[in-house]
Amino acid sequence: MTTRRGTGLAELLVTLALSGVVMATAARSLVLHVRLQRDRAAQTQADEIVRDVHAIVRAELGHADGHVGVLGDTAIELASLRAFAVACDVATTRLYLPSSIVWWSPARVGDSVAVLDTLAGREWRTAITATGTQHASARCPAGAIRLTLAAAPPATVAVMLLPVRVWRVVRYVAYRAGDGTWWLGERSCLPGCGSAQPIAGPLLAAAQGGWRLALVAGRDGRPIALDVSVRAGINGRRSGMMARIPMGGIP
Repeated sequence: MTTRRGTGLAELLVTLALSGVVMATAARSLVLHVRLQRDRAAQTQADEIVRDVHAIVRAELGHADGHVGVLGDTAIELASLRAFAVACDVATTRLYLPSSIVWWSPARVGDSVAVLDTLAGREWRTAITATGTQHASARCPAGAIRLTLAAAPPATVAVMLLPVRVWRVVRYVAYRAGDGTWWLGERSCLPGCGSAQPIAGPLLAAAQGGWRLALVAGRDGRPIALDVSVRAGINGRRSGMMARIPMGGIP
């Protein structure tokens, strides 16, 4: 009798079948893991979009000066303070603010400026046509932010210890981009509203409640808060938030 060596056909087929089962199970587990990771990433992104929109609206309302208007239920226009400071120098159409002041967001062309006309007892207002920086000087020892104004302040406006506030009329609106997605956009509205610049998104479509707004009035009829609803969806994963955001005030 001779001793049988090697692997027979039956054993080989069984081995191949078992290997196929193991590989199929591993592939299925890998696919499920990748899908789970993709779903988690999509959910995290949707959550972040909702939080970003909520944070933007809360911050803007916290700096609003009372001019707040809801346009339909998917857009809001407000005047938001950028800085409140004492000017260190004035020269015709140029206004200098100390570099040390804290800005809510940097001044830009089109922003509004108000200075206190002490003799007339009211604010004098104009717009910013250019911005820049200024080296340290005797009146502005720490340097300054240079604001070029559309008009020179009247002679009744004091040069020293001049209270100045800078604000921006801005509109936040839900709009549809060219690829069909919906975004929260910002439109600067002085002297006129320009095209929307994307701020956060993509959101759910307006018909699906991607962004909804409603003013809340106080006893005197003036707006005191804003009800905001935000919903975002990424690859089938959705996130949403509803909040009542109080409005702040400025000097």
